[in-house]
Amino acid sequence: MADGIQIEKRNSTDPIVFANPEAPTAENPQKVIIDTDMVECFDDGVAMILMDKTPSIELLGVTVVAGNSSMPNGVSSAVRQLEAIGSDTPVYEGSRVGMRPYRVNSEYMDAEETFAPNISWGGYLRYSLDPEKYNTIDMDPYAAWQDVYEYKYGESPAYEYVYGLDNPDAEGNRDAVDFLISMANKYPGEITLLAIGPCTNIARAILEDPSFPSKIKEIVYMGGSFYQEGNASAVSEFNWWADPDAAKMCVRASWGNPESETGKAYGNQIISGLEVSEHAGAMPQDVYEKMVEDTYPGIRELFIEKNGDKAPSNIWDVIAAAQIIDPSITIAWNDHEVGDETSVQGVFGVYVDVDSEMTPDYGRSIAYKEGRLGPVGTKKAAIQNYIDVDRFWNEIVYPAMVDPENK
Repeated sequence: MADGIQIEKRNSTDPIVFANPEAPTAENPQKVIIDTDMVECFDDGVAMILMDKTPSIELLGVTVVAGNSSMPNGVSSAVRQLEAIGSDTPVYEGSRVGMRPYRVNSEYMDAEETFAPNISWGGYLRYSLDPEKYNTIDMDPYAAWQDVYEYKYGESPAYEYVYGLDNPDAEGNRDAVDFLISMANKYPGEITLLAIGPCTNIARAILEDPSFPSKIKEIVYMGGSFYQEGNASAVSEFNWWADPDAAKMCVRASWGNPESETGKAYGNQIISGLEVSEHAGAMPQDVYEKMVEDTYPGIRELFIEKNGDKAPSNIWDVIAAAQIIDPSITIAWNDHEVGDETSVQGVFGVYVDVDSEMTPDYGRSIAYKEGRLGPVGTKKAAIQNYIDVDRFWNEIVYPAMVDPENK
């Protein structure tokens, strides 16, 4: 070309398939950190209880981010549920706003609505979308979590394992980002990161320590809508719509060892998006009734308060958690159907990306065609499409939710 400019030619590649890894065991548990925009019960709360009570999982901690709820509200919900199950898992305060903090400004969100309107769920950004309606303390991103807890539950919290800027843990970790980086350095190559909220905390950890992703064994996201419409805007799934810049930074990171078999096959990234939850459907009514009867008393109260006698349909985060407990739970990946020859061979990824430009596609998740390279900078991820629903509910979710006193 003129002036000696050379452009790299990017060719198509054959998919690399990795046979399903073995599930962790109680003798060799998988270390996990949950990064979450916590709510009560379904779905973040149940995902957390699964991680806390499954013998094959060692839950190192819970880091909370603004998303479905404000960060202080999320901390209060996490604490209430951990108290109910008798846990001492540490909880870390995280990001109060996304990478574009001006989105918590109502005038700005009015402008954003003109080109990328929110069609359904606004999460903590409802505080900006309709400040007159959502003006209670649990919606305030800058509230103290203890005040939110007292507002919601009518009593002061007694849980001693919450850490933040004014209350560091024994190792000096002052917030979610400190904790994420500290644990990655302490257990390099051993931790699976369960990212079931907006990716703000994780993106901030990458900015703080660019080597952070290389020290994480694998990341499992709940986020994105690759092969169907969105649920926050017309094209975007909520978690990644809440902070597209953070999501893009994360899916473009090099997680774990890129030269490992899993790195080559799917970039050590698993994505549980809207597709797999759509195919899994709602929680079976009989399983819900049995679980409400047999679970911890404090959790039973929250189930009844939130869902009444009807089984919930919002199961997204629980599917992502189940993937860590039993990696063989997924029976079709990406846009493959159940029984496709490639799917039954194991896990394989496609190149993915997130649109962070302020256009009608803001927050849109993108999956490139199998066997095709994505743009420079993109990485592979394996997208869950179908799971074994019966095993999911009866062998993974229900057993972890049962109060041992009811066994």
